[in-house]
Amino acid sequence: MAEARADRGTDWVYELLTDSSAVWNSLDDTDEVAWRIVTAAREQIEAVGWKRSTMDDIARRARLGRATVYRKFPTKTDIGAAVVAAEVRGYYADRAALPDQPSANERIAQSVIFTVEWIRTNAMLQRLLDTEPEAIVPALTRDAGPLFRLVAQLSIPGWQRELLGDRPPTAEQLRHFHTAAELHTRIALSFVLTRDTTIALDTPEQIRWFANQYFAPLLLNMPA
Repeated sequence: MAEARADRGTDWVYELLTDSSAVWNSLDDTDEVAWRIVTAAREQIEAVGWKRSTMDDIARRARLGRATVYRKFPTKTDIGAAVVAAEVRGYYADRAALPDQPSANERIAQSVIFTVEWIRTNAMLQRLLDTEPEAIVPALTRDAGPLFRLVAQLSIPGWQRELLGDRPPTAEQLRHFHTAAELHTRIALSFVLTRDTTIALDTPEQIRWFANQYFAPLLLNMPA
């Protein structure tokens, strides 16, 4: 593992996903100045990509001194990890705020509709895919294991409440949740990376049909 990490150098996407819990939890303690830096870094990435962004660029955009930026985030990789963690947190917070739906199928469909729109309109993700796919694509394909684990970590507790209430899952049900989380993620990533598709996903109605036909059964066909 140490050799593999050394080969990746400062691949901040991989580093974030490999240690997602630590970065995720660190945002709970992030103060106003640090959030200002994270926001500026996101705007800088949207403007020119990650490789062309420097700590000085981020400091200028945040209207802070270099010393302040380095005190909050000692390396550019630290800022990058915080930006991606904040993005993931924002996605889950916005999804959780969606209006409630009357059935599990409708809640899954609504989540898929939101996710498709989020991917399509996320300026930072689209900029990174366009400007530096060599950093993003491996983290979403060959090295996507940490991403699968992150999605499972964030999704499974809600699924358990949805389908089991207060009952703890059996070992078989827990395996099912992990399998569903990975399959959902793999399908979503395929749409991120291969934009040309023969599947009609242009309208909310088309996405809802797709979700009900394919996404919902993956999750709802749960062992007793």
